[in-house]
Amino acid sequence: MFGTLTLYASVMPFIFGRAMPKQPIPPSTSVGLVGRRLDIQGLRAIAVLIVVAFHAGLPVPGGFVGVDVFFVISGFVITGMLQREWAKFGRIRFGQFYARRFKRLTPALALMVAVTMLVSILVLSPFGPQQVAGQTAIGAMLLVANVVVDRTSGGYFNSPAESNPLLNTWSLSVEEQFYLVFPVILAIGWMAARRVRSLRFSPWIFVGFVAVVSFSISTLGSADFFPVRLDPLVGFYSPLTRAWEFAVGSLVLLASTRINIRSRHLALSAGLAGAIMLALCCFLITGSTPFPGLWTLLPVIATVLLIIAGDLGSNAVSKGLTIRPMVKIGDWSYSIYLWHWPFIVFTVVLFPDSAIAVVVAAAISFAPAIASYHCVEKPLRVFTPRSHPRFVGFVSVTFLLPVTLSGFLLIGASTSWWITWPAQSTSTQADHVAMSRGCTDQPFDPALCRWEADGSNGTVFLVGDSQAYSYADGVIEASALNGMSAVVSSRSGCPLSTLAATDADSFSCPSIQEQWLDYALETKPDVVVIANRSIGYTRPNLGWRMLIDEEGRNASTPSMALDAYERGLGGAVKALTQEGIGVVILQNIPEPERLKSNYSILNKLLPSEDPTSFDPVTTLANRKGAEEVESRVAAVNPGTVLYDPFPLLCPSVEELTGTCPLTKNGDSIYLDSWHLTRSGSLLLARSLAEAIHAAAGRR
Repeated sequence: MFGTLTLYASVMPFIFGRAMPKQPIPPSTSVGLVGRRLDIQGLRAIAVLIVVAFHAGLPVPGGFVGVDVFFVISGFVITGMLQREWAKFGRIRFGQFYARRFKRLTPALALMVAVTMLVSILVLSPFGPQQVAGQTAIGAMLLVANVVVDRTSGGYFNSPAESNPLLNTWSLSVEEQFYLVFPVILAIGWMAARRVRSLRFSPWIFVGFVAVVSFSISTLGSADFFPVRLDPLVGFYSPLTRAWEFAVGSLVLLASTRINIRSRHLALSAGLAGAIMLALCCFLITGSTPFPGLWTLLPVIATVLLIIAGDLGSNAVSKGLTIRPMVKIGDWSYSIYLWHWPFIVFTVVLFPDSAIAVVVAAAISFAPAIASYHCVEKPLRVFTPRSHPRFVGFVSVTFLLPVTLSGFLLIGASTSWWITWPAQSTSTQADHVAMSRGCTDQPFDPALCRWEADGSNGTVFLVGDSQAYSYADGVIEASALNGMSAVVSSRSGCPLSTLAATDADSFSCPSIQEQWLDYALETKPDVVVIANRSIGYTRPNLGWRMLIDEEGRNASTPSMALDAYERGLGGAVKALTQEGIGVVILQNIPEPERLKSNYSILNKLLPSEDPTSFDPVTTLANRKGAEEVESRVAAVNPGTVLYDPFPLLCPSVEELTGTCPLTKNGDSIYLDSWHLTRSGSLLLARSLAEAIHAAAGRR
């Protein structure tokens, strides 16, 4: 890898033009005509470190707000660069601006994407993960990774997104989209201010308008104001909901050039307030916080205060950000951000049960990041091709390697690499009807997610975490066998319960839970089928999303988890059965821990266990507590039926002996370790029909 880095950096200048004489890299400046600010670099270090800590699974639930810190800094820094150019030349040289941005960002990105594609060929499964990685790679190189990630991986906190080794490139595309548009807005504002004195505040007005509109969209989007079909435009990955963060940084820069206040006392106050707010972000904000939205104000204001503190005068906080280690990490921050996430994803694939391995991988990722900074990012920043055609050639070669490897990965994955894979099917999430129709990890839309039965004589409402979309095909078929229509809604990591779960998704779990219960109590379906991954909510040691009790406490011990699961599930079931609604509780499916449907070329080359079956002993042990809870809930709520999928999925298992098959009639039963394929779900249809009929009859 390090040889590749060195070769990549050294060959480019000699192919496409003369490299500039060796000299220190010109400092990237921040404020107007003032030089590089070391405290800004230290702030970059804080941002990247909390992002890495969050991704490594350390107890920093809001660490992902480091990306928002980067957005504000980018708006601040880029506006400063453009303002200096305007002051010097009376115009913005867009060609040179975009060329500098390309040299600064794209070669390092291209190298990381190319290496990630090579590793993906060996490590990832060709049955979904490789396709997602290849598509995201091409999206990243074309500045639309955020769009690709939204379409292929879904919510930022969902399991599919967590397994995408290029998930982190979504924010880079948002930033690059900002670079395409924002300089034009500023140039128009400055031109208007220069020509008409009464319009001297045009840059402020234009940027402020962008901030207000974007923030409004962000706030309304987090409140589910917009219809489902607009979610990609107003959701987590959208530039429309993030532009205001860049705009705020830009407004701070514009203000700093007109306001000249020097006050150590004020600087210290701003610095301390910003540092405290940023620290609070890391723990008060979680994956279940509506985001971006009102809560995003917290990291944005914190960043603004820290930037202002360094501009107002000398203070302890800003000095702390300028210590050499912080500045160095800030210099490396872009490369660290690029490399840390692929290392984490590949480590999770190779060592799925080791939290320590993930932390170690995050730390090791600093090595290629630093090498990339010194061998690619730093030299190419000052590289100047001799002519326009040579620069075009430089751009072309930069794109050639990652895009070629991405295409090769996609072609190979589409043919399963011409390998016969035991116990494997080409089933993907998209094969599930609920997923394909957009009834998973989206605002609940009962009209969109309704399957009508011919001559329908009732309704079944299937609801729960990602198990609900996994079961949906079987439940829809089972409902039809009873002459009933089906409505489906699924939210990853968010169970049907009166208690919410931590880190449930990109917007509030309690909100969707309330919608589910309100819909059921208002429309009174004949049967509500509850599909929760009960093992996850009752076994804190699995690192899954725990339920939060009425006092806001996280169920961190087994006894607390079981108690919270019983109260939450029991509360929901009681509310339904008291209204005469039948309930079917789907108990946990067998979970193959190291599922062979996650095959890769690497574990094809390594010795492996029997690929056609697995031992369910761990699942049986893990789900025992949840089974007891569900039995008690069913016993005290008449009209409740328990449905156990084990007898059909593991017919030979008796008293912890025997194994469970991974295939049936040549089709894979499991999509991954926690979910059934469409075929697996349909295997249960007839027995589910009996359970639904029984629950409807007990009303």
